[in-house]
Formats: sequence, C-alpha cells, structure tokens
Amino acid sequence: MSGFFWLASYPKSGNTWLRLALLCLKQGKPMDFASRPSFAPIAANRHAFDVSLGVASSDLTPAEIAILRPRSYEEQARDTREPLFCKVHDAWQITPAGEPLFPPAVTLGSLHIVRDPRDVAISWAHHAGITVDAAITHLSNPQASLAQQSNKLADQLPQHLGSWSEHVASWLDAPGIQPSLLVRYEDMHTDAPSELRRVVDYIGWSAPPTAITEALAATRFDRLRAAEDDKGFLERPKTAERFFRQGRAGGWRSVLTSEQAMLIEENHGPMMRRLGYL
Repeated sequence: MSGFFWLASYPKSGNTWLRLALLCLKQGKPMDFASRPSFAPIAANRHAFDVSLGVASSDLTPAEIAILRPRSYEEQARDTREPLFCKVHDAWQITPAGEPLFPPAVTLGSLHIVRDPRDVAISWAHHAGITVDAAITHLSNPQASLAQQSNKLADQLPQHLGSWSEHVASWLDAPGIQPSLLVRYEDMHTDAPSELRRVVDYIGWSAPPTAITEALAATRFDRLRAAEDDKGFLERPKTAERFFRQGRAGGWRSVLTSEQAMLIEENHGPMMRRLGYL
C-alpha cells in the first residue's frame, strides 16, 4: 500500500500554482494548457470515488459519501506503489462514522497552503462572481461548502469548508498527519526557490537547483496568464472571467475599504496573528 500527500488549502490560496510547479518538476517541461492537469487531482473527484469503490455516488446521500470517502482513499492507495498527490479543499474533519475523512494509515504527509484572508476574499469574489462583501461573509460562514449542487452528476463530491479560520485550524492541528508542511502564499512570492525546495525536500523528491529554476520560470504568473489567454484553462469556473487573474500578495491594500479590512481582521484576528498576518 502506498499513500497520499494532501495539498490542502482554503480555495484561492495558491494551491494550483504549487501544483503546476510540482508538475513541471515531475515531467521536466511546462504543462499543456489544452488538457486538465492530471497531477494532484482534487480529492473530492467523483469519478475516482465511483471507480475505486465500484459504486454510483449519485445514488448516495452526502453523509453516505462522507462515510465512504476514507475507503475510497484506502483502495486508491492499495492500487499503486507510488506516492499519490491530491489537491484538497475540504477542511480536515471527522466523518459521520467517527473517523478521519483522510485516513492516517494512508497519509504520507500534508502540505498546507495558506494565504492572507484579506487577499483570499478579493480572489474568491472574482472566482465566484460575487461582491467582495459577499466573499467576506463567505469566509466567516461555518457552514460554507463547495459542490453542494442539487445536480448529483457534478464532477466533484460535496466538500465542507467551514470558515476560513476553522479551515486553517483544522489542518494546522490535524492529528495523525504531523508534521505537516506549512506553505505561505506570501513566502512563495518572496522567495519561490527556497519555498519550492522546502516542498521538494518534504515530499522526498530529488531536484537539482536548475530544475527548480526551470519549474518556477515555467509557472511565472505572466506565463500562466498568457497560456490561459491562448488555450484557456479547464479549471476556470463559468463564474470567473479568468482563473489566473493577478496572483498578487498584499493587493488587498489597494482594493478593500478600511471597513472591509477591519471586518476580516475582527473575524479572523487570532488565526491571522498565528500565521503572521497581523
């Protein structure tokens, strides 16, 4: 049995950027934007769940799906000898059956990617096609979730997020997967080579400095934007004008009103201080 490295993050925190950099390292060349990235698919992938368990998730309730998801990961790990990587937007949580959604027995580690929630709010507003005020409310909603559509044939299974603070705390303090590796979006901007080296060392890959440099060059934000303009990006939702919008750290200073920034800080102050954002 192999196991998983979970690339966990609240949405719009830099998960895709890190995944693409790792993909470039893995294959030794930039990704093809004409196809959906196959590296580190989302852990809530409906097709993978159905195939691994031989069931039709469309016939199950959300609670039944949550109970069976750990079995799906165990089956996927059993079918390969190589480490598996999955993008995760779920908060770390206990299923209705009383066990971790992400089984410690098949967990090799977790990379927890975080971003200043003041920037997350702006990015989520553009991604979801809502106002910044609505995004700020979403970040404070303990019931926030993804893929809860009534259409049971959606590509993704339901995912519980919780509030931004709850989501971050769930992974920072998740039992059974320590030590995890905390990766701050802002540090990826400040010193990308060092941060990618930390990630590579954590997951046990071998990558010379030239490979790190080339992977980062291939995933520079201007290049990702240009590639999306040329070929599109299949992970862009219909609600968003583009997936790779600005990729800035600290952009909230010129976008949020003082009242909006203060509200986020009031709602998430303790966790922001813990991560060095206040």
